[in-house]
Amino acid sequence: MQHRMQTAHSPVWPLTIGCFVVVSSLGLCCVLSIALLGTSPAAFLVGLVLAGILAPVYVAYLLFLDPLEHEPPWLLGLALAWGAGVATLTGGAATALLQMVTGTVLALDSAVSDTLGTIIFAPLTEEAAKGAFVFVLFFLARHEFDDVLDGIVYGGLVGLGFAVVEDLVYYAASFLEEGLSGVGALFVIRGVLTGFGHSLYTALTGLGLGFAVQARSGALRWLAPLAGLAGAVLLHALWNGGVTLAQYDDSGLSVVLVLLGYPLLVLLPGAIGLAVLAVAQARRRARDVRRFLAEAVRLGLADTDDLAVLASPRRRRARQLRYLTRYGGRAFWLRRRLDIALVDWAYRHWHRERGERLPHYLVTFEAEAIADRIMRWRRELSTLLATGTS
Repeated sequence: MQHRMQTAHSPVWPLTIGCFVVVSSLGLCCVLSIALLGTSPAAFLVGLVLAGILAPVYVAYLLFLDPLEHEPPWLLGLALAWGAGVATLTGGAATALLQMVTGTVLALDSAVSDTLGTIIFAPLTEEAAKGAFVFVLFFLARHEFDDVLDGIVYGGLVGLGFAVVEDLVYYAASFLEEGLSGVGALFVIRGVLTGFGHSLYTALTGLGLGFAVQARSGALRWLAPLAGLAGAVLLHALWNGGVTLAQYDDSGLSVVLVLLGYPLLVLLPGAIGLAVLAVAQARRRARDVRRFLAEAVRLGLADTDDLAVLASPRRRRARQLRYLTRYGGRAFWLRRRLDIALVDWAYRHWHRERGERLPHYLVTFEAEAIADRIMRWRRELSTLLATGTS
């Protein structure tokens, strides 16, 4: 079987990623510098520790939603960096600008202007800034955007990056004003009770884009992303509005109701809903992978063992671990790359079945190019196992 494919590497994709990395890095450095200059080193350190302590838990949950397909770690990290740097910086700046302009034009006093900024402008600008990464990924990196799970994972990570930096600023300020007791209480509210908020909001934007990928209807492909973004803005505004308005209740009852009701009635059901959707989507994905891998077996790209293993993340990890313990690190790396490439090959054929092809600058991620890499790695792995070296 011949799958040889001579393709020139287009500079568009590397340049796009390079721009993303530079912009995200600069944004993150600016935000962290502003946070450090606005506080003391001790307050910054306390804020950094508290903001990051639960982040691995939320990252693990988001990655758990999509165990079948391997997402590039560098792209996942870029999503976090965009949320932490670019989205935080541009969202905050745009909110301040809109607040200043409307306050000046409408001659609003500072209290009303602050309320508008918190309830209306902040949700709009921040969700737009966070969602921009997922939209760019949707349009420019279609080889990494297959369905709703990809949208949820990338959107959730962008939101998490945003939340970590925002929380850092709040924690540092609280430590300076109220000490450890004050920042501890704030950590319970922002980190524990509502820590998944920003991830959920932007995951809705990604969910809408994921539905657009899977939709057959042209109208739905346009409406789903807008609906996802609107849902993100609405939930964000609901939280900001609830907390802002509850502060006017001198009894404190409204604050308690908001702080307990929002996590229990919005965030927890939202997280459970994402998990339920992920399970249903994973079953469909597994069926599609098996179906196309049967063709891969016929073409000599895969063997019969791959049919049973690759649709099960648990069995796939177990097989990779066996290669590591029996044959060494190089065999493990090749086995892992093969597993990832075979699943990617199956997804590319799923897209082709729907009449979709990648743009020319992503041709190295098309099925033929992936098949070339699979055959090269299979030959190398077979030679390695035959010689018994690692």
